[in-house]
Amino acid sequence: MKLKISAIFIITTFLIFFLFFGKMFSCRRLSCITMKDIANFKIKDLYIENNKSFRAMYEYKNKIMRVERVSHESQYTSNQYINANIAQMKGLFTDSLAPYPGVASNTITCEKKYQPVFNKIIASDKLEISSFIAYLNRNLTYGSCTDNLATYRGISAYFYCPKNKQTYHLEVIAQRHEFESSEKDYQNMIKSIKCK
Repeated sequence: MKLKISAIFIITTFLIFFLFFGKMFSCRRLSCITMKDIANFKIKDLYIENNKSFRAMYEYKNKIMRVERVSHESQYTSNQYINANIAQMKGLFTDSLAPYPGVASNTITCEKKYQPVFNKIIASDKLEISSFIAYLNRNLTYGSCTDNLATYRGISAYFYCPKNKQTYHLEVIAQRHEFESSEKDYQNMIKSIKCK
């Protein structure tokens, strides 16, 4: 009887210890990735934070970083999520019929210079990042196709960290002139991403 009680006590203690340390070492906010200057960004708005997902906006000087982290069990489900988001962005800039075709135009188009530039980046540790650079309006929404609406410019990155089974969507955004004057620095930030 004493042996059974001792075994139950040891197993219970082990489970409590495992659960405590499991929670302590699980991904919290940005704890499972590294990136150049990431420690300088401070949280401005927290939208959601639970075991399955995290979404927030960070700021550092004149830069904005939006982060979304979602749990995915496999690379396959992560790729589906990433491909759906990229397809949605591409669809935003596809020529479409004007609701009232006529004298001015039969289609709605966005000049090529305002369309996003898509790219695949292989970062350190062979991390594959799907990215695009695009213009945003003053509400930080994509789809700006004129000079007066294109207030911001940003780089958006999607990647999967298999060790922690987490998919990330990370955007680094700045005022248009600031981003354009140092675009390589923003690209290098994304290239410096590593999964822990």
